[in-house]
Amino acid sequence: MSTTEGNVMMRKRITKALGVAVAAASVALGLVMMSPAANAEPLSNGLDVTCNTVTDTHITCIIAGCPRVHGDYVVDAVHVMHNGYQSEYSFHCINGATAMYNWNAPPPITFGVQGCRKKDLEGDWCGPWADYTFNPPAAPKPEAPAAPAAPAAPAPKPDIQCPAGSPTPTVPAGQTCAPIPDVTNAIQASFGEPGLTSLDFNVTNTSAIEATCNYTATANSLNPLVPKKTTRQFNVPANGNHTETFSGAITGTTYNAVLSCKDASGKQKAELGHVTTSVTW
Repeated sequence: MSTTEGNVMMRKRITKALGVAVAAASVALGLVMMSPAANAEPLSNGLDVTCNTVTDTHITCIIAGCPRVHGDYVVDAVHVMHNGYQSEYSFHCINGATAMYNWNAPPPITFGVQGCRKKDLEGDWCGPWADYTFNPPAAPKPEAPAAPAAPAAPAPKPDIQCPAGSPTPTVPAGQTCAPIPDVTNAIQASFGEPGLTSLDFNVTNTSAIEATCNYTATANSLNPLVPKKTTRQFNVPANGNHTETFSGAITGTTYNAVLSCKDASGKQKAELGHVTTSVTW
């Protein structure tokens, strides 16, 4: 064999070997590009969270995204709230930086995240919190058919939340909340010490309902200058007080007063309170 023929055969062998190597590299690259996508979940506050299990008892979470706060300020710190403890991480997302949160426990886990803009001389500007829950993907089903499992018991239905003011906060599913009892005996009223030219009537409302009250006073007097009946209407705030002031002069007249108070919104028909009292002025 001549030298020229030997060189030609050598070049063919090299070309064939390079082709095999390129093909192998292409297959490996295809496997990487077809790997499962990250489980990044966009949250309501503009941040993204991606969690993966490193081991059965170690989870690593990447926090990304670049929200704005206080107008158009880019966040540069991220807060993590987990099991009642808050941590802060540097987060220069404008440069593409991310934050990593590690947790040594099996999934699932739930924690909150918040983006903030740090300041030197006053409180930080922070966006809203958003919760993220990580559950790892379910294991693939076995290829061989498995024996049918016994049907799982149906999950219990959640309790029914009763309206505020009900005798019990919740009742079991399928039951009805007890009616909210009427609020009664929530009004106290009394006259203050009579003055030379004025008399105060003090009313207290101990309920969480605003009251509208009707006041009627009947004078026990033969004096034609003393009004036989005085009526007024006024409101008393929830868990609050009101003072109604009457102007006049001391005549030694006894006034028998009746106060009737009801729910100002009209939702409750029964009286919130009824007071009968008297005063001599």
